[in-house]
Amino acid sequence: MIQSLLKKKIKHLSGGELRYLEIKLVLSNNSKFVLLDEPYNGLSPIMIEKINQLITVMSSVKGILITDHNYQNVIKVSTRLSLMKEGKLYHLKDENELVEKGYLKTGMI
Repeated sequence: MIQSLLKKKIKHLSGGELRYLEIKLVLSNNSKFVLLDEPYNGLSPIMIEKINQLITVMSSVKGILITDHNYQNVIKVSTRLSLMKEGKLYHLKDENELVEKGYLKTGMI
């Protein structure tokens, strides 16, 4: 993916390509932890898959904290889930607690 972007100027990148490049740069830095705030925002399904692959690979070498309403993709790449609701942080045992805590309706998972 990155090879095709190297041939383009930044101003000619699509929104998805630019977002991918931003996330790739953040995940490639030397930090032990990174925060990805809504990494799936505005991305096509193909770009979301590429981002998920990148997150999965990089999660073996650093901690990655993701905040996003796209819960399906967050669940796919997460090893732990937490929910912040009404000023409280809940550490969840599994994704079914998203229903129990009122974040999702039954059948949404």
